[in-house]
Amino acid sequence: MKEPKTQYSDLLAKVQINIPYRYLKDRYLNIFLEHNANPEIGIDADTLDTTPLLDFRRITEILKKHNRKITLHGPFMDLVPGALDRMLLKATRERLERFFEIVPVFEPESVVCHTGYDRRHYRENWEEWLSRSIETWKPFVETAERLNFKLLLENVFEETPEVHRALFDAIKSDKFGFCLDVGHHNVFSRASLKTWLDALGDKICEVHLHDNDGKEDTHLAIGKGKVDFVGLFNYLKQESIKPTITLEPHQEETLWQSLASLHLLWPLDD
Repeated sequence: MKEPKTQYSDLLAKVQINIPYRYLKDRYLNIFLEHNANPEIGIDADTLDTTPLLDFRRITEILKKHNRKITLHGPFMDLVPGALDRMLLKATRERLERFFEIVPVFEPESVVCHTGYDRRHYRENWEEWLSRSIETWKPFVETAERLNFKLLLENVFEETPEVHRALFDAIKSDKFGFCLDVGHHNVFSRASLKTWLDALGDKICEVHLHDNDGKEDTHLAIGKGKVDFVGLFNYLKQESIKPTITLEPHQEETLWQSLASLHLLWPLDD
């Protein structure tokens, strides 16, 4: 975010930009403030283990002072919320509990997490996986209801929307919803984007935008790969769905390229 792309200032104020907490704190905080950008702050396990609560409070106070909208992305590496191994399940739940303990500090509008489901591992134990996953998420949905934020489950390795649909049907709450990652869908899903939209359209609260060639999750700029962004935004407009839009650039230059493309796809008056 080095160059002053002032023509995108209005658009920047309407979207979230995913960024790990350590990068925001050490390098990008002032740049976010200068550009009126809103962070989706990624909190990983190492950040949870090494960051004093006062540091989280300080960053939040600065962002809130500048009227920035905050969303969060929870830890996901090595976590399996429906793990069959009880030791792994216990470790996953403890890690998520630690994360949700610090969530109130940020006063986020939403919190994104992963289901941890991979059909290659759990296909033959689907019912048991689902039961354990439901028990994992129930208390965190209750936390979301109590603190008034949305807990959103993102698609990653899920090949179809059935996993998310089963979880949302089991835990009914308007604070429990879906984060559609179109880049992940393009690489990992066997079902069409329309199938996902039709199955989960009523639960879509956030959309993660990045592109790829359908082979690797490369987080290219919007328009540089094969993701059907036109179809996505046509559907959202047709169904009057207005989710939080989050960009996930892995390089600074792809942010500006994505904003240029998004400006054409998503008029500000929509």
